[in-house]
Amino acid sequence: MLHRKSSGSCRRYARLVLLSFCFVCLLPAILSAQSAGPSPSPAPTLIVQIRCKPGTADRWQDAFEKEILPSIQEVIKSDTGITKFTYLEAVLPAAPFDFVLIFQVKTLGALDVKRPWPHYVALARRVGEARAAQIVAEMAGCEEDVKVTVMRTFDMKP
Repeated sequence: MLHRKSSGSCRRYARLVLLSFCFVCLLPAILSAQSAGPSPSPAPTLIVQIRCKPGTADRWQDAFEKEILPSIQEVIKSDTGITKFTYLEAVLPAAPFDFVLIFQVKTLGALDVKRPWPHYVALARRVGEARAAQIVAEMAGCEEDVKVTVMRTFDMKP
């Protein structure tokens, strides 16, 4: 009986030593995989959701791609506020929006003062105030609802 107790405790001790060895060997690898570098800094992001009136989405998109998209690209190149831009088009008709514009900006300080949405500001810089007002009026006639959300995005490396 004494022999069985000592062999059981030897097995437990061997398991403990093996577990401790695995823990000591694998823990540094697990920790270094989780902390692969400095934490990403958040970037201020504006998300503009646009719902068009029935039958006007194509007209809105044509005007956007012809007039506003080049304006946004110029602003990104000039490095004066917008750092990244993406726009999405809804594929399914049941979506709550027709287009989503995603602006990554340097700072949200521009929101302290009441002013037009970022894509309209970029347009005014490119074509001038009078022409921009005309284009905006045409596009606003197509828009049924516009929602703007302020968020932070994080650039994560895989």
